[in-house]
Amino acid sequence: MRIPNTTGGAKLLIPNWAPGAYILRDNFKSVQNLKATDQSGKDLAIKQDITIARRFFTLPTRQDVALNEVSTWSVAPASETVVEYDIPVRFSGEVVHWSGPSTYMYEMNRKDEETELAVRAPSGWNIFTGLDEKAEGVFDSPDYDTLADNPVTVGKDVLVDHYTSHGKPHTIVMRGAPKSQVKRDYLIKACKHVSDAQGHFFGNELPFSKYVWHFDVNGAPDGAGGLEHLSSTQITLAAGVGPRAVSVLSHEFFHLWNVKRIRSSVLGPFDYTKLPTTGALWWLEGVTDYYASYLLYRYGWSTEGELFAEVNSTYQGVSRSQPFSTVSPHESSWRMPETSNGRGNSNGYLISYYTLGWLAGMCLDLNIRSASGGKHSLDDVTRALWVQNRDGQPGFREDEIRNQVIKFGGPTMGPIYDRIIHQPSMPVAESLALGGFEIGTIQVPFVDHGFSWSQPGQGVTALVVTEVRKGAEGKLMARDTLVSINGKEIKGEGRRGLADALTTAIATTKVGEPMKVVVERAGAQLTFDLIPTQGMRDSVAVKRSPNATPNAKRIGDGWLGQIKL
Repeated sequence: MRIPNTTGGAKLLIPNWAPGAYILRDNFKSVQNLKATDQSGKDLAIKQDITIARRFFTLPTRQDVALNEVSTWSVAPASETVVEYDIPVRFSGEVVHWSGPSTYMYEMNRKDEETELAVRAPSGWNIFTGLDEKAEGVFDSPDYDTLADNPVTVGKDVLVDHYTSHGKPHTIVMRGAPKSQVKRDYLIKACKHVSDAQGHFFGNELPFSKYVWHFDVNGAPDGAGGLEHLSSTQITLAAGVGPRAVSVLSHEFFHLWNVKRIRSSVLGPFDYTKLPTTGALWWLEGVTDYYASYLLYRYGWSTEGELFAEVNSTYQGVSRSQPFSTVSPHESSWRMPETSNGRGNSNGYLISYYTLGWLAGMCLDLNIRSASGGKHSLDDVTRALWVQNRDGQPGFREDEIRNQVIKFGGPTMGPIYDRIIHQPSMPVAESLALGGFEIGTIQVPFVDHGFSWSQPGQGVTALVVTEVRKGAEGKLMARDTLVSINGKEIKGEGRRGLADALTTAIATTKVGEPMKVVVERAGAQLTFDLIPTQGMRDSVAVKRSPNATPNAKRIGDGWLGQIKL
């Protein structure tokens, strides 16, 4: 760090948490070999102070459960201060990736000053970041928050693709050994569809000069996890790039508006010494998740059936959780800093503000459509917030979402908003009925392999047979441990790894075609040939109601309307 005009000394910090990941990390403990000199190279004295910045309490007992440590380094005065330090990072072949908050220090009182990042890399290594490049390897940033919110990938052991959307360049950068397994044309198609659709949704413009998809690829058949940034995203991506992965692409890109720009006032400029407190995380994360799914449907990527399936799986998953009846979306958001003994999490207090927010977004959308006679929707609320927050304007107040909902839905939406957001047991069925939908039982086909297996739980290291049906009787037995199916091993790291391995193994099995199942029983491995059959089973599902009124059908048809790009 080269810091000019430090005649009064300098006070250095490194963020305790990263925007989008609401967890205290104690990044100061990673700082090594810290040194400061003046402009002539003379050593400057450094004093480190570790203080308790905040105490968190769990209500109603008000028990002191955690201490938040903050480290500051005070540097002696000089006309200019040069600071050097090391941060350990993990190289993967000839490529390295880092995030700003865990890497860059800042001067406590000068976060709003222009900043320049210079990256020195070996010959032949390329640099990828969402910051604008002013010279080779030198990037501009208007302030520290922008610098920290642009991760960097450097190296030559990467696969790179490009596309343009709404006149802006987008770069796909993949690292990780399984990256060669990715169907690159399909990934480009998915990323471009998301960019085209969401840019159209917000008025045919994108709020950046360039965009970078930083992908860390693993060998899973589907799935992804990401963190949003101002003009890029970091995503761990399954090489299979299935529907779950595409949903994450959509989620992280929508964050360019919702969270990065449409945001609570505490989410920028940031106080990196303590976790933010806002009751709107259900909107910032959960409604982002809602639109991630909903816009994939509206712009033709997914089907009506897939949208209904996601409504149903989200509702069934959250409604079976006991906190659904005791914790509201607002409380799940507001009390997030109390979780994990005051260390915070990125999911919510007792119940996920992602799933609560997904359902809240849908409920508000259908209620606004119904209350306004189909003239307005949640889209109007989202775009109005965008107008308020775009171009560097301050974030919204805690009551602003409610104000906008009433503006477009009318005064009756005030109590409805409070019922959905500030009370537990969200009225999902009642809201669906406004669009002529219901939650009911349907018969669905499935490939019956002749046995059932345990669901992978926390700490489970193997999957076992739990029920044996016709076709496998006399062969498999309950408590057999699954070893492989058609040569694909059922093993993985943790519950997610096991679930992915099983998904991969059964993905190619078909009705009427023999499959080879290997199990372990009493220390011995046994092999059986089984033939899957066509089965039917009851399933809870969201569907159109045969008793829907003409008005409800009209509202539902409006909600299900699609847009062609």
